[in-house]
Amino acid sequence: MTEFDRVDGARDFMTRLNRRRLLAVSIGASAAAYSGMAVAGLRPDQGLGIATAPNPHVFPLILAMSLDPSLPVRLLPIAESRDADALFASGEADAMLAMTYVAAQKRLSGAVPDLRLHTLTTWRGFFQVAAAGVRGFQDLKGRTTIVSGPVGSGRGGGGDLIFQAAARRQGVDPVNDLQVEYLPIKAGMQRMMSGQAAAITVPSPGSTGLVARSRTTPAAGPAAPFTALDLQAIFSGFAAFPANQLPLGGLHVSDKVLLAGEKRRQLEVVVEAYRDAAERLTADPALYAPLVAANYGRHFDPVGAGDFSAPLLARSLHAGDLVYRAARPDPALGRDLRAWVGEVLDRPVGADFLVEGG
Repeated sequence: MTEFDRVDGARDFMTRLNRRRLLAVSIGASAAAYSGMAVAGLRPDQGLGIATAPNPHVFPLILAMSLDPSLPVRLLPIAESRDADALFASGEADAMLAMTYVAAQKRLSGAVPDLRLHTLTTWRGFFQVAAAGVRGFQDLKGRTTIVSGPVGSGRGGGGDLIFQAAARRQGVDPVNDLQVEYLPIKAGMQRMMSGQAAAITVPSPGSTGLVARSRTTPAAGPAAPFTALDLQAIFSGFAAFPANQLPLGGLHVSDKVLLAGEKRRQLEVVVEAYRDAAERLTADPALYAPLVAANYGRHFDPVGAGDFSAPLLARSLHAGDLVYRAARPDPALGRDLRAWVGEVLDRPVGADFLVEGG
């Protein structure tokens, strides 16, 4: 049964869809103004300070803040994950939305020694967008491959770490076998579209959009449409994970939050709101993606991230390229989770990285 068969005809369906989108934009405009005033009035000790780069993990948080301007949270936008270190050191940041392995690396390196995983949030979203004929990392040997960052070069970031681990999984040395270039995502995409690179590591919804763009490009562009190689599928052997999903992202907190009664209360409130927003966004992308897009730029324009396409976010969710699952780590998951994070970092990760369920 098609989507149009589920309603009383195509005209009725489109009417309802357009009304929902109009409602979302209207809600987004008013919520953005109110949310901006509410958050601006918070003192550092009044709300949970969450540092985050402009990655897919932040979309449900933006939605949660838009739906509830009184949510006790301060979003601290950063260009790259390393920018969070100073915010934790000064006490401005209490938590961080980031790749699980990026946060584990901060703990292991001593950059943020008390950072721990509290809640898993994102389970799917990383792809290697490749030119025609590329079926895996073996086909990239000796060819230009791009690793992208949302604003900066991406070197040492979440995309870089999982790219290197995926290459090793397929028997390729990313340093010696590949010609890797590090570029901001927009510049990297331009290199791909001009035929000057064989592949680029891109999170969804960027990967979804780049593949779609390659299918509609003029004759001067690529010889054939791009394909999206599923990085999640490369990491097989972890029985605790759903098929083609990985515990990519999470909300990571400082031990100071766990030891402070009011901060811990705020944490639980924000986690519940995040979980609810993730479920809403997944269940009805057409309604809620415009609301996320309407508020995204207000937070991330200062770090140079700009805006993004609401229809593209909705499309990536519909296609299953981006999957949100908010869950607390439990004993059944903990061993595989730490093993996978350890593989990405190429060093062991202790049970103390997980708040519970180690």
